[in-house]
Amino acid sequence: MRSKFIVIFLALIFFIAGCGMKQMIMGDFYLTGKKYKDGIRFFQSEVHANPNNPRSNFYLGRYYIAEKQPKEGLIYLKRAAVLDPLNAYYQFWLGVAYSENKQTEMEWKSYEKALSLNPNHLKSRVYLAHNQFERKQYNEALANYSIVVRKWPDEPASLYNRALTLKYLDRTKEEQAAWKEYLDFYPAGPLTRTAVGHLNSLGDFSYRNHVVGLRTITLRRIQFESFSATLTAEAKQTLYFLGAVLSNAKDVSIHVVVYQKNNPKLAEQKAKNIKKYLIDRYPQIETSRIKISWFDVSETISVGDKRFSEDESVNFFTAS
Repeated sequence: MRSKFIVIFLALIFFIAGCGMKQMIMGDFYLTGKKYKDGIRFFQSEVHANPNNPRSNFYLGRYYIAEKQPKEGLIYLKRAAVLDPLNAYYQFWLGVAYSENKQTEMEWKSYEKALSLNPNHLKSRVYLAHNQFERKQYNEALANYSIVVRKWPDEPASLYNRALTLKYLDRTKEEQAAWKEYLDFYPAGPLTRTAVGHLNSLGDFSYRNHVVGLRTITLRRIQFESFSATLTAEAKQTLYFLGAVLSNAKDVSIHVVVYQKNNPKLAEQKAKNIKKYLIDRYPQIETSRIKISWFDVSETISVGDKRFSEDESVNFFTAS
């Protein structure tokens, strides 16, 4: 019943908007709903009726790509790009189709063509940069990732790969800043722990991975107001997240370890303040589940075959 209503509704839109809008409306409808097989059937009929309609060919190619039929997708996306050669969006998707068919050289040429038509087509620039990175053209890839980040500051692939490219170029200070920028935007996610590993390998522990129960979570460095044990606002946000994890994992206890070189009293007060904040903010967490320790020495942190020393630090791990 619902499908019939949708069809009637779309038919009314076609009548009001005109048949020229039909391909766009139906194309986006099937893509949004992930109804790729239905889209193929609809646009096969459209292409049969009018083989020279670029939009119908474009959508049919998109559905074939989505259905993991790259050879068929390439046929129709190539035809769409030929029929409408000034459309940067079609050139971009033609590049994607070439990628799915392992035709790397044609892929990057399509992205370059898209950018020649529209230098602000940022997805083409991202994918071209990926291609350049894979071909070890690191300077070219970096230039394109940097352009994207300036115009699209939170684009995750460009933020991550810009940092990785700087690593390959041995531009350590810039790499360090780039990893921190990525983590500021994405303190959680599929690549976060790896990004933290890269950052820590540079001796920067602004973020660290901690094992809490069965999970490895990423936390920002716990910071305090200068010369005191008073938690900063940012530290409280981090502990708020940690408390939420502990609230959900009711059988997990943690150990909070504070290091403060040559100042045991300050180390003790910092540890106690962290526990107090967690208990006050999450009273459902039993006091016994948060154990604290403090040391008046530097923490030695191993990252791969490297060892670093932090005079002021906080570490969390699962308590036995």
